[in-house]
Amino acid sequence: MKLSIKKQFLLLFLLVIIVSLTLLSFLLRTTIDSCFYDYKWAEQSKIFDLIVSRLETYYAEHNSWEGFNGNELAKLAMKEGCYFTLTDNEGNLIWTSEHIIDNQNTNYQIDKYFRNIYTVNYLNQMRGKVYIGQFTEKIYTPNDLKFQEQVFSYILISLLIALLLSLPFIMILSSRLSTPILYLQKAAENMIKGDLHTEIRAPSSSYEIIKLSASIDRLRKSLAQQEDLRKQLSSNISHELRTPLNVLQNQLEAIIDGIFEPTPERLDGILQEVIRLTSLVAELENISAIESSDFIPEIKDVKLAHVVENVCTTFEAAFQRKHIALHMQIKKGIIVKAQEDKLKQLVINIISNALKYTDKGKVTVKTYMYNNDHAVFEVSDTGVGLTEEDKEKIFERFYRVEKSRNRNTGGAGLGLSIVKNIANAHGWVIEVESDGKTGTTFRVHF
Repeated sequence: MKLSIKKQFLLLFLLVIIVSLTLLSFLLRTTIDSCFYDYKWAEQSKIFDLIVSRLETYYAEHNSWEGFNGNELAKLAMKEGCYFTLTDNEGNLIWTSEHIIDNQNTNYQIDKYFRNIYTVNYLNQMRGKVYIGQFTEKIYTPNDLKFQEQVFSYILISLLIALLLSLPFIMILSSRLSTPILYLQKAAENMIKGDLHTEIRAPSSSYEIIKLSASIDRLRKSLAQQEDLRKQLSSNISHELRTPLNVLQNQLEAIIDGIFEPTPERLDGILQEVIRLTSLVAELENISAIESSDFIPEIKDVKLAHVVENVCTTFEAAFQRKHIALHMQIKKGIIVKAQEDKLKQLVINIISNALKYTDKGKVTVKTYMYNNDHAVFEVSDTGVGLTEEDKEKIFERFYRVEKSRNRNTGGAGLGLSIVKNIANAHGWVIEVESDGKTGTTFRVHF
């Protein structure tokens, strides 16, 4: 049977309290028994000292043990549950009260463990030895035993009262611990149902619960962002596919209906739209392949300058058509760990993006070593620049700066998304700098 968190906490606290009280009860009983025994034995020691004192007084008065009769002293000892045996210095028996025990037919057994030896002194000289024993059954009187039981009963009653008084506090504490957990459980269930916009803040003062609540809330925000991106992605894909398809449909219908002649120019326009669709699908497939958990770059040593120079060579004609200067500052001899075709694609996309958004001025391409620590590939342009919002979103799929110019600049807005995924797969870091007015700089730290 599964119990709720609150009931589990309650049972756990009760178990801890019961075990603690049981252990405390045992320790108190042991301590009281020990202390009470020490107290009773100290009281008995006074009787032993009295017996020794009486024997020393007798020897002082008679200067010998001749004619000693210890019946009166034995009766006093018996009254206190004691017996004694007196010997001289040579160990010869002078008198013993053991025969009185036998004559009284008592059921008491002489316990040798409690037998103590005392010296009988006179004028600083030993005149004899006295062996004093204690009957085990007589160390506690009936009143003593009754007192002990009463004390222990009071302890048990006190512990039970403490247990009963602690129950309300246990319930309050278990409720305080379980309430935020149940709140987080409910919040997680709401997230599963699609509620990603309600802030999650567990009602708790516990550090761990607060941290857990904050982590779940960050997860909620991340899921909300992913959901918004998914919706935006679906909308963008639909838009990017619908436009060329509409053009193709209108052109083909017009040709079929005889409105347009299938001239080479019109057929070339249709072909360009088909190429555009093919390119879009290829880019989407490329992103999916790179983002796949199965994608692992085939790392090898690659000459960075060789790759960058080759790419720049292929772009020379495009730069000349737009009358944009292409400056190269390439440091030779730099080797990076990369999958060469993916590195080439990254370089192509960044340079293409710079050319696309630069109407005049220049684009500068650099490769260099940063503090002799790692290689850097850098592309700077004098284009439109990026706002802070743009810098946060440019690596998202289909995001393009200056949406009003989308048709002029071309592209589907997937290039930088591919760049980001290639960099992540290799463990590279991309840095973007722009003041929003005088161009943009992209740096890839290898």
